[in-house]
Amino acid sequence: MRSLTGIWKIIAGIIAGVWGIFILYTSLTVALHPLLQGGISLSFGLALVFIAYPLTKSVLKDPPPSHSSILRFLVFGTKKSPSVLDIIIIALGIIPCVYIMINWEEIVRNPGVYETHHLVLGAILVLCLLEGTRRSLGVVIPLVVLGFVIYAIVGPSIPGTFGHSGFSVDELLYQFYLMTEGIWGLLTDMTSRIIAPFVIFGPVLFATGVGKVFMDIAQAWGGRMRGGPGHVAVISSSFFGMLSGSSVANVATTGAFTIPTMKKLGFPRELAAGVEASASSGGQIMPPIMGAGCFIMAEFLNIPYTNIMIAGIIPAIIYFVGISAGIWIEAGRYGMGKLPKEMIPSLKEILKARVFFNFIIPIGTLTALLFSFYPPQICAAWSLIVSAITFLIIGGGYSLKEIWQRIKTIWNGYFDGIMSALAWLMVMMSCVQVAVTVISLTGFGVKVSEIIINLSGHNIYLALVAAMLTAIILGMGMTTTAAYVIAAAVLVPAMEGMGLDPLASHMFIFYFAIKSGLTPPVCIAVFTAVAISGGNWLRAAWDSMRLGIGGYIMPFFFVFVPSFLMKGSYDDIIFHFIGAFVAMFTIEAGLMGFFTKPLTWLERIIYFVGGLFLMAPGYYTFIGLGISAVAFLMEKFNFQIPVILKRPQQLVHKYKYTQ
Repeated sequence: MRSLTGIWKIIAGIIAGVWGIFILYTSLTVALHPLLQGGISLSFGLALVFIAYPLTKSVLKDPPPSHSSILRFLVFGTKKSPSVLDIIIIALGIIPCVYIMINWEEIVRNPGVYETHHLVLGAILVLCLLEGTRRSLGVVIPLVVLGFVIYAIVGPSIPGTFGHSGFSVDELLYQFYLMTEGIWGLLTDMTSRIIAPFVIFGPVLFATGVGKVFMDIAQAWGGRMRGGPGHVAVISSSFFGMLSGSSVANVATTGAFTIPTMKKLGFPRELAAGVEASASSGGQIMPPIMGAGCFIMAEFLNIPYTNIMIAGIIPAIIYFVGISAGIWIEAGRYGMGKLPKEMIPSLKEILKARVFFNFIIPIGTLTALLFSFYPPQICAAWSLIVSAITFLIIGGGYSLKEIWQRIKTIWNGYFDGIMSALAWLMVMMSCVQVAVTVISLTGFGVKVSEIIINLSGHNIYLALVAAMLTAIILGMGMTTTAAYVIAAAVLVPAMEGMGLDPLASHMFIFYFAIKSGLTPPVCIAVFTAVAISGGNWLRAAWDSMRLGIGGYIMPFFFVFVPSFLMKGSYDDIIFHFIGAFVAMFTIEAGLMGFFTKPLTWLERIIYFVGGLFLMAPGYYTFIGLGISAVAFLMEKFNFQIPVILKRPQQLVHKYKYTQ
């Protein structure tokens, strides 16, 4: 992204400011018709994307490419300003949006009526969406969207199940541009109406000092356990992830502190990267503010977002318990202890009135409003306003200079949220909406569902494995939200057709769309962590998968055990939660090959199997407890079989540190 200066920073600031006011106004009053709401927000998003993102990323490098001054001015722009081509594309992208804003009532009243200029405007807008998404996020999503568009056109030429009657280019452009199920459909509407205030809320909180509170709490809480630096990473990443909604952004933000600390205090480089990547990926499943996909999920299911949030509590806790269990076990293997006392802040430091209340008031406002079942956009908008007012009042002194500095701090967070997150998200979601429209028009999702059901022989376990692989593959190179939306459109009909609960089906797909960030070969969260830690990325990916095993296992259980999604009696919910909590330790022991001492392969298998039984419902939990106890006793009494099951030697890492 460009580092804008001068007049272009002022222009971007004006656009971002007006857009933010529009978002707050519609969040707190009544949202406009999807064509009008989407048209206004998308025009802002396109303008900011083409101002901020150059034609090629080489423009951002130091030193910049040796283009002539004319080429820089006309085509590429510079690191600090856009080119003439960028300005032309902005105009081309905004014109179709403005036309929709002006004529939306006539368009809604006359479905099926279109003229040539409508199709031209639609084609221009689709091309601008593809180019804007390519510039900001790379080629994967535009190629997937183009693939679906081509599929819609060549349908009659495709033999077998995937063939269909086909659509002409005119018919597609009409559907994309003039129908509320096209570009202006659910994803565009949800982003402009509900997700936008949350995207702004997170950076404003970070800017006003909430990030430091999160880190202090993480150090005070996690630093006192064995493997302290790793637990600090887990706790801080879960906090930050609630606000950022992005695994990569989470790794880059918290990893800049936690990874060097882990390395300095004894963690191998790959393990440090694996801890941060797995913990940061879990941020998107952590209530109260989960990833953007969960807001889309609520709309898909036509249920309050609060229901999604409540259902996500136990799976998220178990996921982070699994990571902490793995860290605790690895700390025992390498002889690592707690965080040094001088690095653990005191309770007095954490509870400084100004800092603490600046953290608790906005977060408390958001949580209280969400649990009062107000619409999510109202909750986020009021929390954003409360955060700004609180910081202005108690964030420092009361001289004009200090008050002005706090206003600048709030503005910087607000501007950063729109420029670095909301602008590209708005464009990307509208682009993905094109693919979702094609999936609906062609019946592609139904066809894939039929194939999955037929190939699995109506075996629900094989169908779930197929759904898992599809979601992970789609998530490679895509944002979690884009992967979830496309995978849900394709896979949910099959899962519901086999009798699975709709909420569990959507959560299953969302979890594995997230896990693609840890799964080789395209494990972008791991790559980001390794860029900070150094070391072998494949080993780091393996460590992140082992630590985050709960995210791979839990979805297969919560589709069958409603208690994990907070459905059923309190007794069942508590019983299954405790079983899963204990299971994370035995499963991690089996994967890591260590508990109180290095494990033989037989002990590892027994621990792992015992953990799986512990998570199963009913009497299976007690069977799992018994199986795990067998492994523990074998370990305690040093049961070995020479050659076949010989116990490995104890490993102690060379970077041991004193407590």
